Amino acid sequence: QMVIAILAASTMTLGNLVALAQHNIKRLLAYSSIGQVGYLLMGVAALAAVDSDGRISLTLSHLASNGIMLHLVAYAVTNMAAFLAIGAIYNITGKEEIRDFAGIARRAPLAAMVLAVALFSLAGLPIFAGFITKFYLFVAAADNAVGAPDMLWLVVIAVANSVISLYYYIRVIREMYVSESDDTASMPVAPVLMGVITLMFAGTVGVGVYPGPLNDVINASVTVLTPWVVFAP
Repeated sequence: QMVIAILAASTMTLGNLVALAQHNIKRLLAYSSIGQVGYLLMGVAALAAVDSDGRISLTLSHLASNGIMLHLVAYAVTNMAAFLAIGAIYNITGKEEIRDFAGIARRAPLAAMVLAVALFSLAGLPIFAGFITKFYLFVAAADNAVGAPDMLWLVVIAVANSVISLYYYIRVIREMYVSESDDTASMPVAPVLMGVITLMFAGTVGVGVYPGPLNDVINASVTVLTPWVVFAP
């Protein structure tokens, strides 16, 4: 458990620190994805939550399992929204440096809005999918302190990494909404692509605002896959 916890801390820290230095938006998202794997590993480390009587706590184990699966689904939807929005802009401009996104909010407002929401979700801000999934993972790790190594330190590192990620995500949003661009021509996006982007946007916001139905399906799956009684070795 401690090995996985240390691996989680190292992974999320490395991914976010390297992403912090990126100027290419695709590489930025690639390294931020490494950070997201660190959050998932935190959930894996929290799976073996041992009660004071020596048994695995199924309640806390379910919480970690739910958090892992919920984060995977929400991350897939959010990341797809981000990459589709970036792809739509790249198809028109042929540029992928962060500075090249200056003024995009005025040229392609819908694509910019979807990208901004996706980045806020990846950072874990409230009302978006990334917030509720990280909340599950953080709580599972924080509660895993009875009869097992206390992992509250890992939660602190995870929160610090979320703050770091928010900084480099805001860099992109600032370019889109604050910086000026010499080119002010509108950027029409193909209707089919815009439809898919809008669908991913709805999923990012929907899971964040009302995660209940998805969480019920995940919880039912975890209950079936987990034995009723598990004893610590």
